[in-house]
Amino acid sequence: MSTILVPIDFSEETPEVIECAAMLARRNRSALVLMHVSPGDGALAPGVASGEDVGESAAELERLERYLRAEGFQVSTTVRAGEPAREIVKFGGSINADCIIMGRHDHGAVASAAKSPVTSYVETTARCTVVSVP
Repeated sequence: MSTILVPIDFSEETPEVIECAAMLARRNRSALVLMHVSPGDGALAPGVASGEDVGESAAELERLERYLRAEGFQVSTTVRAGEPAREIVKFGGSINADCIIMGRHDHGAVASAAKSPVTSYVETTARCTVVSVP
């Protein structure tokens, strides 16, 4: 396993998602790719995000990247725009991700036992293993 994609929505689950991804990456000596999808139309180009929210998301991803690099991981980040489920699957395919590790619920979703539509879509559509973290 060489590449693990980690979609981040900055919800309460984010620390657990990062911890799970780090554990798997350490065990398999995998690179981590942190990704945030900003809902929008990709005004600059398909999938490419722009705007004020993107700057905040990129800054938060960079903070997580610095933390993980300090722990010895190979890490990169990306911020994309569009419908989150589709962007995660599309980007995961474009980087040949071996695994996608993501939260079980959407950011801001009411806590429940049900998976989010984003997680369900990624699990049924991605061409790699998907791990959803409760």
